[in-house]
Amino acid sequence: MKNLITILFILCGFFAHAQERVSANSRVKVIHFNYKWNDRNNYNIRGLKNATLQYAWLEEQPESVKQSITAVPVIVVIGSDGKVKGQFAADISFEIKATREEIQELINKVQENK
Repeated sequence: MKNLITILFILCGFFAHAQERVSANSRVKVIHFNYKWNDRNNYNIRGLKNATLQYAWLEEQPESVKQSITAVPVIVVIGSDGKVKGQFAADISFEIKATREEIQELINKVQENK
């Protein structure tokens, strides 16, 4: 029984570490900012590859972030150096018109530039 418990702990530690490494290897971060009152215009970024994907409510961000965003929703692509590499902002209709292919293309370009 002790051996079984030991093996389970080792496997749990291995799988937990493996999950951390997958997210740490992602060089590109994609953040979708929007206001809660405009949630019907959220853009589905799920399924984009080679990037860490995050959704964030602008109401919950610091003032410095709020002041830097001029239109909502907005999708921001950030490189491994922490700098913004591109963004896709909504137009007057509060909707992002960019296609998933355009966003994925930018992610791939940022991923290739080391």
